[in-house]
Amino acid sequence: MLKDNSNSHSSGTFVGVVVGSSEYKKSTPASPPPSRRGVILNAKWNKYEIFLLIGFFTAVRLVVAPFFGLGVDEAHYVLYAKYLDLSYVDHPPLVGWVHAPIFYLLGTNELLARIPAILIFAATSYCAYIFMLRITGSVQASLISVLALNCSFMLNALALMLLPDSLLLLMVFLLIFLAEKIMHSQKPLYFILLGILLGLLGLAKYTSILLVPPLIIFFLSKKRYDIVFSPYMILTFLVALILISPVIYWNVAHDFISFRYQGGHVFGSFASSLKNSAESLAAQFGAYSPFLVIIAFYGFFKVLRSSDNYVRLAVLFGATIICFFLVTSSYERTLPHWPAIFYLLFIPIGVCDLYLAATKGKKNFLYFSVGFSLVLTLFAYAVLAGKFIPFPDYKSPFRDIYGFPAITANAEMLLQKKITKRSKAIAVSNWTMGSRTIYYSLPYENEVFVIDNRKDQFDVWEKHSALGYDLLFLNTHFHDLNIEQYARCDNVEPAGKTELAINGAKVDTVEYVWCHNYQGVRP
Repeated sequence: MLKDNSNSHSSGTFVGVVVGSSEYKKSTPASPPPSRRGVILNAKWNKYEIFLLIGFFTAVRLVVAPFFGLGVDEAHYVLYAKYLDLSYVDHPPLVGWVHAPIFYLLGTNELLARIPAILIFAATSYCAYIFMLRITGSVQASLISVLALNCSFMLNALALMLLPDSLLLLMVFLLIFLAEKIMHSQKPLYFILLGILLGLLGLAKYTSILLVPPLIIFFLSKKRYDIVFSPYMILTFLVALILISPVIYWNVAHDFISFRYQGGHVFGSFASSLKNSAESLAAQFGAYSPFLVIIAFYGFFKVLRSSDNYVRLAVLFGATIICFFLVTSSYERTLPHWPAIFYLLFIPIGVCDLYLAATKGKKNFLYFSVGFSLVLTLFAYAVLAGKFIPFPDYKSPFRDIYGFPAITANAEMLLQKKITKRSKAIAVSNWTMGSRTIYYSLPYENEVFVIDNRKDQFDVWEKHSALGYDLLFLNTHFHDLNIEQYARCDNVEPAGKTELAINGAKVDTVEYVWCHNYQGVRP
C-alpha cells in the first residue's frame, strides 16, 4: 500500500545500500555503465539529505539548550547520575547511567545535561528514516516523514530533555529491525542481541514490558512457532534477566518500593473517569501538534491490516501502547509523553501514505500540517532562547524552567550569613521543587530536604533525618505555605525574598523562611 515506484531507480538503489541486501550486492556491477552513473550520484546525494535534515534540527537544539533551566523531571534524572544506584523509586536506572559519563567526566550544566537526549533523538530520526525506506522504498516520502517527526512538539521535548521515554523511542526501532531479522535467520547472535535489547528496555522504563506480548504475538501470527519455541529463546530470556537483575535486587532490598510506586502511579485510585480519558487525549492533541495526531491515527487505521513485517510490528506495538494508556487514563490522567511510541511509529506512516497518495487534497493537508507544525516548533525554540513574549504576572510558561540558579544562590548567601549551633539546610515542601533545588545547589554542596508526607526517591537519597536542623524553607508564590502551621519549629523567622521577572513581569516570588530546630510536620 505504501510502496512507491515513481522513484524506483534512485530509491531502490539507496535502499539496497542501507539495508545491505545481498541480492542488491550481487546484482550491482563493480563499475556501473555511464547511463547509470547519474542515478548512483543522485542516490548518494539522497543519502546526504537525511543527514542535512537531522543535522539542522540537532544544531537548533544544541543552540537553544543552554538558554533555559532544567525542568522538574529533567533535573531529577540528572540527579540519578549524581546518586548512582542499581535502580530508583521512580524508574529503572538506565537514564541515570546514560547521564553518568558526561556528569563525571565533564561536569554538568544545561547544555551537558541535554547532549544525550539530542544525540539519541538524532539516532532515532535516522532509524525512522530507515524504517520508512524499508516500508515504502521512497527517499522523499521517508525524508518528509522524518521532518514531520521533528515538528512534533512533544517529540521535540523528548529530543531535548533526557527522559526514560527518550531511550524507548530509539530502542523500539531497533526492536523492530531485530525482530524482522530473526524472521529470516535464527542465528544465536540475533537471540543474544534480542535479550540485550529487551534487558535495556527493562532498564529504561517499566512500561517497556508492554512491548513483549505484541512481539510474541507477531511471531505467532506469522506461524513462526520455530522462533517462539526455539531453544535460543531461553538464551534471550537469560540475557534479559541478567541485565535487569540490578533492578530486581534493588527492589528486593527496598521492599519493592519501586514496583508498588509504579502500580499506584499508573492505575491511580481505580475510580474510573471518562473526564480523565478525554483530558488525557486532548493533552496529546496539544502536545504532539493537533494535525500530526490526526495523521498518526489516520496512518494507524490505514495500515491496520497490512502484512508487511515492519508495519505489522508497528501496528502491534502501537496498538498495545495506545490502548493501554487510553484504558489507564480513566484511572489516572496520562501524561502526554507516555504514549510517545505510538506517535513515533504512526506519524511517519501516516505522512508517507498522504505523500504517496494520488489525490491532491491529501497532499495539501499533509503540507499544511507539517508546515504549521514546523513554524510553531521553530517559533517555540526561538521563544525558549529569547523569551521575548511578555506575559502577565505569574502567568509565564517559563516558571518551571527559570530562576533556580538565582533562588539557590540567594539561599547559599543566607545560609552563610546565619550563625547557629545547629546544622543548617535548605528545605522545600513539594517534590516538584526538590529535584531542581538539589540540582542547582550542587555547586554549593548544600544539603536539601524535601519535607512532605510522600514516600519517594528523596527519602532514599536523604541519608538522615532533618529533625534538629535549622531549615531554610523556600516558599514560592505557587506553593505558598504557612510554615508555622505546616512545621513544628522553636520559632519561625522570615529571611527575605527573591522576585524572578522576565521582561518586567513577575514569573515567581520566593520567600525564604527559617524554621529553627525543626521537629517534624504538624499532623
